[in-house]
Amino acid sequence: MTTDRTLYTPQTADPCPQGCIVVMGGSFNPPTLAHQTLLLAALDALDADYGIFVPSSHAYVANKMRKLRRPEEVYPEQLRLEMLQAMASEDARLRVDDLEFHRTQKAYTYETLEELQTRYPHAKLYFLAGGDKIEIIARWHRIREFLDRFCILVVRRDSEDPQAAIEAHPFLRQYRDRFVVLDAPDGMEGVSSSALRDKLRLGDPSAETLCHPRVWELLRENGMVNTPCVPSFQNEYRFLSNFWDAPVTYQGLTYQNNEAAFQAQKCVRPEDRLAFTAMDAAKAKRLGRQTALRPDWEEVKVGIMEEIVRAKFTQNEDLKQKLLETGGMTLEEGNRWHDTFWGIDQNTGKGENHLGKILMKVRDEIAGTA
Repeated sequence: MTTDRTLYTPQTADPCPQGCIVVMGGSFNPPTLAHQTLLLAALDALDADYGIFVPSSHAYVANKMRKLRRPEEVYPEQLRLEMLQAMASEDARLRVDDLEFHRTQKAYTYETLEELQTRYPHAKLYFLAGGDKIEIIARWHRIREFLDRFCILVVRRDSEDPQAAIEAHPFLRQYRDRFVVLDAPDGMEGVSSSALRDKLRLGDPSAETLCHPRVWELLRENGMVNTPCVPSFQNEYRFLSNFWDAPVTYQGLTYQNNEAAFQAQKCVRPEDRLAFTAMDAAKAKRLGRQTALRPDWEEVKVGIMEEIVRAKFTQNEDLKQKLLETGGMTLEEGNRWHDTFWGIDQNTGKGENHLGKILMKVRDEIAGTA
């Protein structure tokens, strides 16, 4: 993961000599759709040239998460940077600058904008801040110099009244012309980094709706998505088992369950499969172990299992709906009988889980997402 430093070279021609730039600082731990939506709305409101995301340093984010008692939920600097870059790549006006990563001392907003001003010497800089931060703004480091040089774009949410708060503050009132108020755009309700982290922690599949698709991909690739899992086909998920009684028609014969249908396909002679049609699952499995295997069995068994599983869930409407209700959950045939081909041995946690994978493939097909 690398940063395109050519964006930040001061010697290059100023890309917006008479324009303005909106700067959004923050942890972006991780970035959400609200960050993108808000910065784009700010650009539109000011007719600005660029919007720049400036992620905080690892030290700052780590300290913040320690205070929240979630030190394990600190995303690496480079991952936060790459997620922001992926989100910013969608609009040519968006930029990402990692200048705060390289600070050896505490990063202050004034110094951040001061450095950006050297890179865009003729641009007017606006810093994006929440309407609930008015009182805090008055205590910012070098705030008088800040307001002498830069502007603040204040985001108004719900019943907040930033203008009234500014007028009521003796110091900020002197700089009222340095503030611009922007109403929070629609679609941001309930979307925040903390909400996203909460959903990821709980394995809530709706977490995906809070972030950009490419950000979601990066979270998954880096092991940040805790996918909910069905660890075994027991109790309420017993219907996923091949032992579940449900008629299935395959290759012209109707069996009482998937296990019987599958074991029957081991037979060399097609006529020998008829005996399996009346068998319960346990008896079919015992007989299958005694059956002389067709010579190509090892090559075809996975494909046959897939066809039989597909038949089960397309021929039985109630089971199809129950399968769809598992949503995006990972399906694992956890077992205690050491089957590491079709399932996962719960004693060791190892296994290829071919049956679980087939079930998830069929589920995606039925849902139309395959």
